[in-house]
Order: sequence, then C-alpha cells, then structure tokens
Amino acid sequence: MVKIVTYNVNGLRPRVAQHGSLRRLLDALDADIICFQETKLSRQDLSGDVIMAEGYEAFISCNRSLKGRGAYSGVATFCRVTSAFSSQEVALPVAAEEGFTGLQETAKNSETIGDFVLVTPVEEEGLGEVTKEELLKVDNEGRCVITDHGHFVLFNIYGPAVEEDDIERVRFKLLFYKILQRRWEHLLALGKRVFVVGDLNIAPSSIDRCDAQPGFEKQTFRKWLRSMLREHGGPFFDAFRSKHPERVGAYTCFNQKVGAEVYNYGSRIDHILISGACFHHCGSVDDHSIFPCHVEECEIMDHFRRGNSENMSMWKGGRSSKLEGSDHIPVYIVLNEIPELPVHNTPSSAARYLPEIRGRQQSIVSFLRKGMIYEHKDAMSMDRADESCCGGGLERKAIYKEEPPTDIAKFSKGNDLHSVIKRKIRDQLLNEGSSGNSHNSTAALLATQSRKASFSCSKAVSNKKNKHNLSSQPTIKSFFQQPKSKPGDSSTNSIVTPPDTLHGMDELHDPKNDCLPESIQCTTPATEDQGNSDVPCSLSTDKCNEATLEWQRIQQRMKMTLPLCKGHHEPCIPRSVKKGSNIGRLFYVCARAQGPASNQEANCGHFQWATVKSKEKRRHT
Repeated sequence: MVKIVTYNVNGLRPRVAQHGSLRRLLDALDADIICFQETKLSRQDLSGDVIMAEGYEAFISCNRSLKGRGAYSGVATFCRVTSAFSSQEVALPVAAEEGFTGLQETAKNSETIGDFVLVTPVEEEGLGEVTKEELLKVDNEGRCVITDHGHFVLFNIYGPAVEEDDIERVRFKLLFYKILQRRWEHLLALGKRVFVVGDLNIAPSSIDRCDAQPGFEKQTFRKWLRSMLREHGGPFFDAFRSKHPERVGAYTCFNQKVGAEVYNYGSRIDHILISGACFHHCGSVDDHSIFPCHVEECEIMDHFRRGNSENMSMWKGGRSSKLEGSDHIPVYIVLNEIPELPVHNTPSSAARYLPEIRGRQQSIVSFLRKGMIYEHKDAMSMDRADESCCGGGLERKAIYKEEPPTDIAKFSKGNDLHSVIKRKIRDQLLNEGSSGNSHNSTAALLATQSRKASFSCSKAVSNKKNKHNLSSQPTIKSFFQQPKSKPGDSSTNSIVTPPDTLHGMDELHDPKNDCLPESIQCTTPATEDQGNSDVPCSLSTDKCNEATLEWQRIQQRMKMTLPLCKGHHEPCIPRSVKKGSNIGRLFYVCARAQGPASNQEANCGHFQWATVKSKEKRRHT
C-alpha cells in the first residue's frame, strides 16, 4: 500500500513551527509520499530544520525569479523510507528532476526523466513562438518537482494564481500548463504511469466552487483542466471526484482574510490526477487502468482545517484570534497492490546533497591554508583584566593556535606579511608568559592585534548572509512589553505607548494579524545585578497602569466611532483599497465570517465608504 498526500502549506516554516518540528508535521500527515506546495523558501533560506527529517528524503524546487517579492511559491516532496541506500521501497524515487521544461541547469547535468527534449523556440497554439527565456521563467519560479518512482512518475505542482486582467501573468499560466501537458503526453506515450498532485489553482466545475456564477465553467483554464479528464476525453482520472462524483461542499481552499472556513465557503483547487495502466498485465488498458484497479480511497483531510482545534477560538472579524494553520486542507490517496522496485539508492538531486545543506567543497588552497583560531574577549575586557591580574591572566586573554604554513599558503596573496606578524606576536607572548610577567606594552600590542584579528574574522563571516526565520520576527504583543534593561543602564523603566495608527485599517496586512491586545501588561525587567533586586518599582507600575487605562479608553472610542453593519447591527471592521483608482481609501465591511447568502449568521455583505474630511473642515475641527 502506498499513501500520497498533497498539501499547500502556505509557508513551510510556519507549519514546522506550528507542529514543533518538521518530523512532527510529516508524521501528522502519515503518508509514504508527501507533496508540499507554496513552501516560500529560497535557496539561501534552506536549512536542515525545514528540509531534513529522520526517515525522510526530500526533493525541492525553490523560486529563482528576480521579481522583488522575496521568497514565494516553491514545492517540496518528502519520501518516507527505512533506508536511503540499497532500498526496494516505492516511496524512494529512482530519479528526480527540478522543473519540467528540461532546460534547468540541474536537468542538463543529468538525463531528464523520460528523455524529454524541448527544442526552442517552441510554437504553441494561442501563444505563438515561445523563446527559451520564456520557458526558463516558467521553471524559475519553483513550481514543479518530478520524482520517478519506477512504477509511476509523480509531478508535484503549484499552479500560478492570476487575475483575469493581468495579461502577462495569464500568458505565463497558459504557457505553464501547455508545456506541462506536453511533458505528460510524452511520458504517457512511453507507457509511463503519470500522477499529478498539488495546488493547480483551478476549480474545474461549478460543484467545486461555493459561489460559482453562470458561465463559471467557460473560463479558459477550467476548460483546459476538464479537457485533461477521462469524462471529457482526456487521459487522467480526477481521483477525488471519480470516487465522490456527487459530493457537494468538498472544498480544500478558503479565503483566510474573511474567515471563509467557518462556514465552509471555499473551492476545490487541490487535486490528485492519475493516468496509466494497471499492474495486472491485461491487454485492454480501458478495462484495467490504474484508478479502478489500485486506488483504494481518496479523501480530504478535513481535520487539518484552520480553527478545528477545541482550544482555538473561531473567526471574529480577524480581531480577537489568529487561526493557526494553512488556508488549504491536505488531500490524500491510497493505492494498493503496488509491487516493490529493484534495489536502488537516493538520487543525487536529493536535498541531502545540496550545498546549502551539506556544505560546499573546499578548494585545495583553502584546505591547506589554515589560519589562526582566536578565542579572545574584546579589547576593553582585556584591558580590565590586565589591570587586575598578572602572570597567568595572559592565558585568559587569548589562545592562539597556528599550524606552519604550507608552500601553497606561503605564496598566497598577502600571506607573507601576515605570517611574519603572527610569528612575532606568538613568540613575544610565549616568552613573556613563561616568565610570569604581564606588561602594559604587551597588553597594548595584544589588544591591537586582537582587534585586527577580530576585524578580519568578522569581515570573512560578513560575506555570508545571516539567516532569519519567521520565529525571529517580533510579535505585536512584544511591541507593547517593556524591553529588558541591561545592568548599568541609566534608565531601567520606560512607558510603552500604543501606536498612533488605527489597527486593522490597512488591508495590505493579513486581517488575521489585526488583533490588538485588550490591555498592556506591565513587565518588570529582569536584571542580572542581584544587588538592585530591592529597588522599588511602584512608580513604573503606576505609570504602566495609567497607560493601560488610557489605551482601553482609546479602544472604546474606536468601537464607538465604527459604523454598524445593516444585517447584524454590529461594529464593522475597517479595510483599505489595495489597488486601482481608489488605492488607500478606507471602507467598512461586516466583521463576520464570509458564508452562503442563505446563512443568516454569515457575513451580511455590508459595505460603506469611510467619510473623507476636507482640509477646511479639519482646520475648523
């Protein structure tokens, strides 16, 4: 039995933090092959905590596009194995490939799966002549990883989401799926079984969308996806819809900005498509295809829906709670009677072999040229130690380790001068240290050279960018707390005042982050100096309480000034226009979660522009 899961995680780091570790996240999904989309990782962000997990092999594709958006898109396929080498498990692929055009550098360095060759420029119906540069752009956004599992080839796909009026991105999406279709048809012509899983960002039929309007199925990409399905003459089974043809309300994606998951107001855009012959060695493919013969079940993992936890409050206009989790729900498929493979090893394109994870190979010069290793304190602490200590204090200031330079290092750039200085300092320190004396001149020389050494070391380290993950980003709550003071600071108490901007007015930020604390807690900084522990802090406490009361009064006034929605007579929530002629203009909407119009408890659809005062009126007021 082989279980495959597809899951748009909406950022892999937040999901890892939510579950505590990558291993726990993968174990919670409990599958042999787990396909993640929208990992939002760049190659520079890769680290073992989000890629490597014991018992799993990973194959990833990251965004390489220079669009100024930072890390976005990205896919990753995790395969659960008992052994990464000499394995017969189907979950461990025999080959893997990043992208699907076959034009990536990684694909050039090894044979593409199925020996796919795309001769450029390409003539594509409805798109005209497509250049190699356009095809590389399709692959550079990190939207596909292909793994060959011997008995089937698995495509992990994150399809583009585009606006109808964005001509450039519409062309990009159309090219994306047209080239994918070529790759699928090429593999099927070779007799391969093809599995396509992921977030395609397409709901094929009206039954797959909560608010489908007349003409919904006539949209270009929906027509294309349906043309790929068996019931419309295509080669693929839509695994979920084929198992549950009449099920309504089966959605996998919800608009997190309006709390759509509360009333199951979403769409089904995460799919598992399969095509190919069964393993029964029958002559007729139509009677014995892989879906009816080997697919045991296909379901939506609804318990992963945001807000399902008993300890988590539901949507309240994005104010009082932050629903943890992705805006998508995983989908899984179980296949039975899948035979084992011949003995094989993990492909060389696995994440374990990436330089960002394994490290980069050193050159011969860098390997043979071993500089000094410094373990020292800063110059100020060294001076203080020199004033209070003598003799053995020299050993506490710095420890030097050096190996004799080789011939290669000796003639490397700038090495001769530095090596002479290093030897002179070392010899002088050893001579004075052995005599048991510590002179000010020696300390001054040591401090000077230590500064130079520290500068050179820091300069070398600064070439590497510091990696920041989401857990290092400060929260709103931490903004209102008093910062911890260091010993010796002249001001140990400060009053934290609330921001002067109304919360939730800018929709550029996710509404789920619109929460402001009901009160500001007074926190007393913990000092390292125990002698100051008995200093009274009643003044600080009083000021903090005053700030808390004042902020509560501001919040109350904000609630009183908000208009009431017509459907429920409840305070609205403010939003702002993100683009168009009215960009930046404020408006008010109903605070309740979005749902069907027939549901009286759902969002009533209230909309109201915020009044804009003219400059003359502002002067009078």
